Amino acid sequence: MELIQDFVQYMLKFLTGMHSRLAVTYILCTILLAFAIWWARGHQQSFVSFLLPKKVFLHRSNLLDLKLFFAYRVVNFFGLFARVFFPTTAALWVLHALSAQVGEPVELPPVTGGRVLLATVIVVIAADFCKYWAHRWHHEIKVLWPFHAVHHSADVLTPITVERAHPVEPLIRNLFITVLVGLVQGILLFLMVGQTDPVTIGGANAMYVVFNALGSNLRHSHIWLSYGRVMEHLFISPAQHQVHHSVALVHHNKNYGSMFAIWDWMFGTLYICDRYEDLTYGVSDGSGKPKPQPYKTLGEALAKPFQEAREAWQDARAEAVATPAAMSPGFSLWLDLLRAAAALTVLFGHMAHIRFTRGDYYFLREWNVASDAVVVFFVLSGVVIAYAATRDGTLERFAFNRLTRLFSVIVPALIFTLIFDAWGRSLDASAYNYPFFVELPIGDFLLRGMTFTNEWQGQWNRVRLGTNGPLWSLSYEVAFYALFGVAVFLKGGLRWVLLALLVLMVGLPILILMPAWLMGVWVWHRRPASVGARPVRDWSWAILGLAALVVMKAAGLPAILASITAQAYAPDNYQLMLGYSDEFLWNGIIGLCVALHLAGVRNIMVRRQGDRAWGRGARLIRWVAGASFSIYVMHYPTLHLLDAILPETLPLYDLWLLGLALAVCFGFAKLFERPLCRVRSALRPGWESLGVQFRPIGSRAPRP
Repeated sequence: MELIQDFVQYMLKFLTGMHSRLAVTYILCTILLAFAIWWARGHQQSFVSFLLPKKVFLHRSNLLDLKLFFAYRVVNFFGLFARVFFPTTAALWVLHALSAQVGEPVELPPVTGGRVLLATVIVVIAADFCKYWAHRWHHEIKVLWPFHAVHHSADVLTPITVERAHPVEPLIRNLFITVLVGLVQGILLFLMVGQTDPVTIGGANAMYVVFNALGSNLRHSHIWLSYGRVMEHLFISPAQHQVHHSVALVHHNKNYGSMFAIWDWMFGTLYICDRYEDLTYGVSDGSGKPKPQPYKTLGEALAKPFQEAREAWQDARAEAVATPAAMSPGFSLWLDLLRAAAALTVLFGHMAHIRFTRGDYYFLREWNVASDAVVVFFVLSGVVIAYAATRDGTLERFAFNRLTRLFSVIVPALIFTLIFDAWGRSLDASAYNYPFFVELPIGDFLLRGMTFTNEWQGQWNRVRLGTNGPLWSLSYEVAFYALFGVAVFLKGGLRWVLLALLVLMVGLPILILMPAWLMGVWVWHRRPASVGARPVRDWSWAILGLAALVVMKAAGLPAILASITAQAYAPDNYQLMLGYSDEFLWNGIIGLCVALHLAGVRNIMVRRQGDRAWGRGARLIRWVAGASFSIYVMHYPTLHLLDAILPETLPLYDLWLLGLALAVCFGFAKLFERPLCRVRSALRPGWESLGVQFRPIGSRAPRP
């Protein structure tokens, strides 16, 4: 009985507060606005008939709306959504992190009404940006669409349709809003000390109160209200959202925005309502007609989306294997360019250590370019491995190509690391100090190196393989390959058992960096645009993806996120616990920005043919990229050896150091990396004897 009373009180608070569109205040405002529209249009029928037509409010679809409304309220009553929606808490974490970075009192401007209003607007804009992308993802990602289809299955629209939602959808949206809005609000609080809340009315953000009062409930209604061509570039009108629910082909994937239309305008999904349109609602069959109602009962609306999402995932896997997409030459070349640049950036970043170049280039260490470049490698790897998986088609071919690529380089790299370290220590032991050099028994060194478990922390401790610290990322990548291969190629219980075992073996630090790698997978599996489609959006993604990364780096965001991580792990040392994943928050942002950049570039390159625009530069790019693996695995042992060999008084010491390091790396590539095709041809008969068949590779791409 007490539980029932609590639920009744919760519902009363829900209906009388200012946070919900269905609050009594907003319903009354909607009725007044509807009356004004009825009067302006000539009031040819009674107002009650205009406001509450029987064919809409007594429709079977509206009855399901009511059932889902109460189901949604019950779930929310028990606090499930609140557990993943805590932007204020996230904002306080950011605020404390920023304060810790400053370390001392600073002179801050006084809080004024204008600053508070600005904070209110910025928080709303950040939340609306999140809602746009969460909404768009639910339309464009096939696995998420079934959960959003529950909302779109409404055959008629009434204000209560806003609550016609599967519980999975708000969970995803709230998580996204929590992260981004929490970050933005935390920065604002730091800059405007003394003001901890935006402008509110009745406890709700003032902008949302105005938005809800001025007709938000007409979005899900039979009443057409357009704001006109100019205003509909700025704000989403009720008519625009009704168009979003239309099954007509011209309306597909339009008007994702919640409050602002600027996101649709910016990203090419805006539809302007120049005149009244007679709309049909529901889930489209793909030809502009509605499907039969897919969710006739509450049980179907809650359970069926899980089955449909599972089928969508299986269909996507089957389609990827059956019809592997080709990689355009231009996109392949761009990946090679980034791969070569990332490898050289890692080399320059490590060469900037004081022990190698006296600190003359230490700004590269302060900028942490080497670590950031490794994350770029991860995203590139995700793209290429996703492409390779669709090309290979089977687990056996996938495993053969991964193993030959890895072992053809890692085995000689480990041997040369042992030789270089022993040689260098015999010449100058002072060049091999801890933690940059860790001596291991040869058996342990080779075992952990050749099994790529040097950073796997599920069952083992982390180890450094002599001076070859950069091999940490290879340990991560092999874990990603294994998890991806098992998830894509295996089925049933065996897949879940092996995934669980791998998760236990690799440990948390590797897993929390995997999202950056998976963003590369997303780039490849995202359907490329047709020739001529949305070039402005593609160029925007290609340019803004990298520009945003540079701006956030210059603004000191990595340090802010590191402080947040430190506080979350306090009193433990998060760097000791996470190892090379200590910047996983910043690394995730790098992954997102690079993935957006690559998604834009991929579509741009669809419209370009071959390498002709690059001229001779294309050959140089591919030649350097063809040695990127060798540069990465050999540069650090080589730098240590040269540090022990070269006299510090040598003229042009830095150029000698760089030139000889590159010569060794390119020589290594000549011997071990570039002959990969010959290695695979030699080993292929033995692999085929195990029953593995190979098909010719038709498209050129970076070697996976």
